[in-house]
Amino acid sequence: MSTDLRAFVAEEIRLHPRVAYQSLFSDEGAAARIAAALPPLARFRHDYEGALAIIDWDHRLPSQSLSLRIYGYYSDDTLEAGLEAYDDRVEQIAERDKYPEFDVPDFDALAADEAYEIELSPTGQVGRCRLTSAWRRTVAAADAATAVALAQGSGEFQRLVSSTPQRPAYLGDLEAVSWTPPCESQHPRWTLDVWYLLAFDGRVGSGRSFLCDLDSNQVVAVRDFSVRTS
Repeated sequence: MSTDLRAFVAEEIRLHPRVAYQSLFSDEGAAARIAAALPPLARFRHDYEGALAIIDWDHRLPSQSLSLRIYGYYSDDTLEAGLEAYDDRVEQIAERDKYPEFDVPDFDALAADEAYEIELSPTGQVGRCRLTSAWRRTVAAADAATAVALAQGSGEFQRLVSSTPQRPAYLGDLEAVSWTPPCESQHPRWTLDVWYLLAFDGRVGSGRSFLCDLDSNQVVAVRDFSVRTS
């Protein structure tokens, strides 16, 4: 068991066959080196039973911008399901891995309790990290209410309201929209992202985001956001 996925990354990183063909990250110390360069990948509300770490192909030869996919599992059952999904994907890749075809499958969207995608250069430089689990936008009503109250009571929000007296009412109130992991916020704990929309033209919305730490009952960061509707 572990509270941080980096412990599993340091033990083993698997390579997409097209990454292995290029002899990238083939040295014995590659996994430990990459794990040491990663931001914290701390648990949400459950310890990790295991994980899969895979360096995925960017569908280019030679590769220019790879992805490190990390799939975390809370139990033996979900870990087993993840390993089965991985084995199935390996078989799919083998069936279509005919050089130099570029539509070879990758390891995106494997079954997992938590899933991360991290930018990785061919030389091992770590870039942007993001949580890709769809559940990040599933927020319990009690957590949402707590976060909205924290944002509403902050000095930053009061000043924002005072400075935007002509804001249209149809833009709505504060809304808790998603959980944010430490690797995205650079805050030590998970936070809940609360949005306050300031403008929307039918396609693009923009406003102010309040990151709320429900453990310390604080707004730990305020930042601008923009979002495009599909």
